[in-house]
Amino acid sequence: MNSKQSRRIIAQTIAEKLIAEPKRQQHWMQILAAYVVEHNMHKDVDLLVKDIVREVFVQSGQLLVSATTARPLTAALREDLVHILRSTTGAKTVVLQETVDPSLVGGFVATTPDGEIDASVRTQLQHLAAIK
Repeated sequence: MNSKQSRRIIAQTIAEKLIAEPKRQQHWMQILAAYVVEHNMHKDVDLLVKDIVREVFVQSGQLLVSATTARPLTAALREDLVHILRSTTGAKTVVLQETVDPSLVGGFVATTPDGEIDASVRTQLQHLAAIK
């Protein structure tokens, strides 16, 4: 049985393989799943995935962002959001996964592996209500 590696080493290795061999991504994810099972790392899966996404950013400059908006983004707003994210993070490219949630009322919530920008009207209203 192989010895267990640190999450950081695993993330660096898998990210490297995913970037170098994009056509074999499914293969590398199967290898990762087998490793997780073999070393009983089930509780660490969420952290490991975040580490891998972060490491892909570090190695390739590609930032994965989940953006939730109250209404679908127009092309101009999408371009503005990508520009803001690229300039604040130093990313070469931004991959935007968009979701619409009318309960936000307005604004957006952008989530990356390292943080979140919540510029939604719903959150601003909640903050105002908490002040009372």
